Amino acid sequence: MFKWNNIEFRDKGIIVEHTPKIAKPKKRINVYTIEGRNGFLTIDTGTYDSFILSVSCHYNSNNVNFEDIKEFLDGYGTITMDGQKEYTAIIQNQIDFEKVQNFKSFLVQFLVNPIAHDINSTTYNVTSTSSTLNISNATYKMEPVIEITGTGNIDVTINDNTFKLININGKCILDCENKVITSNNQNISNKMQYDFPSLKPGENTISYIGTVTEFKIIYKKAYL
Repeated sequence: MFKWNNIEFRDKGIIVEHTPKIAKPKKRINVYTIEGRNGFLTIDTGTYDSFILSVSCHYNSNNVNFEDIKEFLDGYGTITMDGQKEYTAIIQNQIDFEKVQNFKSFLVQFLVNPIAHDINSTTYNVTSTSSTLNISNATYKMEPVIEITGTGNIDVTINDNTFKLININGKCILDCENKVITSNNQNISNKMQYDFPSLKPGENTISYIGTVTEFKIIYKKAYL
């Protein structure tokens, strides 16, 4: 299985000759040399580099719609090879379809973001003012969507990091990846103080103070 934007290559008449293997991405570490000091100094940024994924292909039919393939192999999207995890990527190389028609084989190169996520989301319902969310098997931090329905001022603490919602009325949706809060399709990011939270692999402690009638955390497990 090799899917680009949820469509299998074979559904477009394309055969992937070898399913590529993905290695752990390279950690981004800044290296500095200082005059008068031996060796070097390093700063671990806590981030990872994107990588190139090369996919060798050929088409298996004389009735291939090349215009359809050109449209398919374009732009930005998601890659999955197991139907469970996906990477975001762009198609980096320019494919010469005149040569493809003559030789039937071609290479697709993807520039891939280093963190994979589950295809399907998981929803955790916070049902008490103090609870624990255990996330097994994930290997990297996650930036969830948090839905809080309540009134007034609400303090939420996730893993010792606290944020405050001020004078809310109704359902608020916190998009922690894009750093925005909406309510009734209106941006209310000015009603939040402090930083957006993240989740970590393993145990996550969650607590809140205030009037809350519903509290959901929606996340996708993340993997290096």
